[in-house]
Amino acid sequence: MSLSLCGFFFTSILIFSAHFLQTCVGGALSQEAPPAPGLVQMFSGVSSVVVLRCQAPPGHSGQVFQLYRVRTLALSLQFDSERSYADFQFSPNATDTQEIYCCRYDHSMYSSYTRLLPTTRPITPPTPPQLSVLPPDGRVQPGQVAEFHCQTLPTVTPVAFVLQKQRWEEEEFQIVSRSTNPQFRVGPVGVADGGIYTCFYQLIKQEGVQNSAPSAPVSVKIGVELPAPRLSQEAEGALVCTGSPSYPGAHFSLFQQGSSSALATKRANVIQHSVQFPASGQLTDGERYQCQYSVLLGNNWAHSELSSPVQLLYVTGSPPTDNHPPQTGVMDLPLVFGSISAALLFLMVFIFLWVGIQKYAKSAAKKRRQREQEQFWKQVHSRDHIVDLTLQRVSIGFKEDEAAAESEPIYDCPLSTFTHPPGY
Repeated sequence: MSLSLCGFFFTSILIFSAHFLQTCVGGALSQEAPPAPGLVQMFSGVSSVVVLRCQAPPGHSGQVFQLYRVRTLALSLQFDSERSYADFQFSPNATDTQEIYCCRYDHSMYSSYTRLLPTTRPITPPTPPQLSVLPPDGRVQPGQVAEFHCQTLPTVTPVAFVLQKQRWEEEEFQIVSRSTNPQFRVGPVGVADGGIYTCFYQLIKQEGVQNSAPSAPVSVKIGVELPAPRLSQEAEGALVCTGSPSYPGAHFSLFQQGSSSALATKRANVIQHSVQFPASGQLTDGERYQCQYSVLLGNNWAHSELSSPVQLLYVTGSPPTDNHPPQTGVMDLPLVFGSISAALLFLMVFIFLWVGIQKYAKSAAKKRRQREQEQFWKQVHSRDHIVDLTLQRVSIGFKEDEAAAESEPIYDCPLSTFTHPPGY
């Protein structure tokens, strides 16, 4: 009985020790746990509000972020999709300012402890750096390398530079790289590396690590540049957006000039590269409009530039009231291809019939000639071929033959064919 009690207490101590070691000091025991994040105090500009940012390392993200006061869970944030960081905002009291904090995301290791900095007066972040990229236009082909340079003032001595990226369809920035060198190389790039890049630097102050304001954004586009579409107005008042023939079946969007929100979005036919936006109630007479088309390249979308603006002018003075879109002047390619195919099929059938008829006529004529020849030779062989070769006496001027002045026929030995020949 005593041995069982000792085993129970020993097991309890082991379980409690393992749970105790899973803290900010010891980190996660499992080697498969994601790496520890970083916890940095951000300056919100309000003296009564503290912002602690729990930043996951590059290449990692999570949906659940937790902030601990020593070993007690203080705040928790859960997102619908994975994010690379989370900001915890709260108004600390006198006791909270003396505590230390750490954080983690999902089931990662715990960050290092961070003590709250005094917020009696707002601290202005350092001057933002200047970010540049090579190539200068920001257009990089897949497989190439993009080079970034985060330049600061000569009087500033940062301890680290951070390059972050915001993808086109997302709102948050993700850390791409952190280095003591202001030069960053990203690549070989893929379509997923396109987006908006910014950088900032970190300084060591008496209060701790301080981040500068982010630089001005730099756009980087990966892949083939999509030509700008052409927007035109049909006679019925509808707007037709025509994209590149190299990208049929693209998605087209119509914008009012100066607005980033699409008024309408339509997908072109699989074999067409243009769509028509009817003059409905959402289009205003006299306004200027632009269009854009998007193509799915791999797992990412590529967007073209906006077309030149076109002013909408209704021909009849008012937009059409029917719900059926007016006919466009675009050629109906399926109908054309079907007509051509039917014509070619009819022509091939006609040629085959004509060749067959010609061969049949030649064969019939040949057989008819053979029958006629056979009948002719049958008639020839059925006859009694008799040739009467009558010999005439011819006078050659001898005296004894003067009495016979005229030639006389000789019937002594008539020759005939197909009879018994004379004996010799």
